[in-house]
Amino acid sequence: MTVNVSESLFEQILEYLRVRTEASDRIAENLLKTLKALTSSSTVDSVQKSNSDRDELAPQFGQKLFDAWKELADLQVGENYWSYPVMFEDLAETMEISVDIFVQYLANVQIGSLQLIQGRGYNYQVNGLQAASLTFHSAPTLKKAAIPSINDKKQGVEPKTQGKTFKVGDRVAVNANRQQYANHKGVVEQVISVSCRVKLDNGWTAFLPNHCLDHIA
Repeated sequence: MTVNVSESLFEQILEYLRVRTEASDRIAENLLKTLKALTSSSTVDSVQKSNSDRDELAPQFGQKLFDAWKELADLQVGENYWSYPVMFEDLAETMEISVDIFVQYLANVQIGSLQLIQGRGYNYQVNGLQAASLTFHSAPTLKKAAIPSINDKKQGVEPKTQGKTFKVGDRVAVNANRQQYANHKGVVEQVISVSCRVKLDNGWTAFLPNHCLDHIA
């Protein structure tokens, strides 16, 4: 029979057994030795499996990351998923790895069209940047280029557009930075970090980064 025990409860059990062992309780001493042996074996197996999984994932991480992001974004907003931000934790869970390993891989992968987004709460360090979620603006291309960040000119964003901000209710027009929706107009329904959910006049809903939008006076 297998019983799942939280780490904190397990530590309390070990501490109790240590105290009883110091009081010359032979039964507690034997239990403590058994548990330590089991946890040591389990840890080795876990580390070996983790290293094996990481070796298999390494060459495919970029594509698997995009697939996971697309799956989660599509579940949230449907076919207009481009530029929709997805949290690191959700991506890591979908990819069946820990968020710490996810961040390690993310720091070493180079993917065109990927954008890291800083969150309002806890953020992870990725190549010196603070980020909690990410998005893709188009299908990924692996290339020798740094991962774009919200403050990185490698996104191809003109300096004057980097400071653009919008609020719910603003009338906006999509500019040439997003050819798919260029010249369409609409209303901002939601502001998500450096992107907006826009209800276009033709009835479509699109998630667009701020540099793809212009205010309409």
